[in-house]
Amino acid sequence: MKKRADLDVRSLRIFEAVASAGSLSGAAETLGVTQSAISQAIAQIEQTVGTRVLDRSRRPLKLTPAGLALSRHARQIVDDMDRLIAQVQDADVASRAAVRVGMIDSFAATVGPSIVKQMSGSTSELLLWSGLANGHAQALLARQLDLIVTSDPMHDMERLVRRPIFTEPFIVVVPKAREAELANADLSELIRSMPLIRFSGRSHFGAVIERHLRRTGHSPRMHLEIDTSDVVMSMVAAEVGFTIATPLCLLQGRASLAQVAALPLPGPALSRTIYQVSREGEVSEMASQCFLAGRLALAQEAFPELRRVMPWLGERLALC
Repeated sequence: MKKRADLDVRSLRIFEAVASAGSLSGAAETLGVTQSAISQAIAQIEQTVGTRVLDRSRRPLKLTPAGLALSRHARQIVDDMDRLIAQVQDADVASRAAVRVGMIDSFAATVGPSIVKQMSGSTSELLLWSGLANGHAQALLARQLDLIVTSDPMHDMERLVRRPIFTEPFIVVVPKAREAELANADLSELIRSMPLIRFSGRSHFGAVIERHLRRTGHSPRMHLEIDTSDVVMSMVAAEVGFTIATPLCLLQGRASLAQVAALPLPGPALSRTIYQVSREGEVSEMASQCFLAGRLALAQEAFPELRRVMPWLGERLALC
């Protein structure tokens, strides 16, 4: 006995599109396939059922009595299959872990989008907090976050996994209009020439800069203290003052890049390492995925852009 092909859902979906559009070309446009593919699917259906399902002598096309009988059941079959696929996909999403990530602003704004793209297909829910490192550390310890990307490695805390991601030097950012004048100035001259726009002392980042200023014997008067890099850079661009920052902070304020100039920090070198920190034995797979995605985005996207702006950076900007 000759084996007869079975009807498949794809063919039934195409048949329903033809019946609705009244033409092969209309169905092809609706489904985004070629008219040849539509014709082949209808021919397969007619070969399988052993009779015509379309009356091709009329325009628009009409269903034959056999086609009408097929249509009564085809829509139900297609709808049932769509529901089945949706249920399978929902079950798959539900089985994936939800992950809550905290990132310092400069990392979230520059590298964060690439990490989110990489991780979104592996989690049922991805919650991203940006903001100050101190708040993230507290949230990690309080189990409000699963992992954080931070400049504070929390060395005084136990049972944490610390993965160093990259190291960057601190730099000086001055108004572009005063670059030539200030390019060779030492830190004392810079402080005499312009007010220092500080990063918030509430942040780990701001505290590091303040300690460096004290160690090097500098006490700039208080002028402005700001939380976020993009606002700091806009102030420098407007010639309100200069700032001490890092390349990643400069990149976060990229809207002001044309109006500012980045110079090496005069005097003793200062750098920071960015870490990924998570709790031991938890979200290990997600933590590894986030760590690798961050390093890839830095190497392929952030570092090349920063080295175009600051060719003198060299190896001072590097993955760990």
